[in-house]
Amino acid sequence: MRPQFYSVLAVIGMALSAPALAQTLKSGDVAVLASYYEIRGSDCLALRAPRVAITQMPTLGKASILQTRGQSNNSGRCAYKAVPVAQVVYQADQAGSDTLSWEVKYQNKTIGTRRYSATVGVTPAP
Repeated sequence: MRPQFYSVLAVIGMALSAPALAQTLKSGDVAVLASYYEIRGSDCLALRAPRVAITQMPTLGKASILQTRGQSNNSGRCAYKAVPVAQVVYQADQAGSDTLSWEVKYQNKTIGTRRYSATVGVTPAP
């Protein structure tokens, strides 16, 4: 198994949001497609991880949401803060092109709910 990690981060005060780009994996690979956390910018308080739900399940692989701990990104005054993280994890099972979608509900009402999707190309394992 060859894990690959890709992340999209969200921080209170400056939401970095972009659609997930197409990824290419081999059958059997596991990849973190996105990671989300929230920090209250005024005092760098780590909030609970945003609620993440898969809205379109992939057909050629499996997707799940993993709750873990991580660090905030390395910029700004809240850099490298320990935070609860919600991750979208994809496991490639069959060769082909697979699509999945998910939504992220932030505690910060200004950011609200965001929707994302990813296309994953899966090639046969050698």
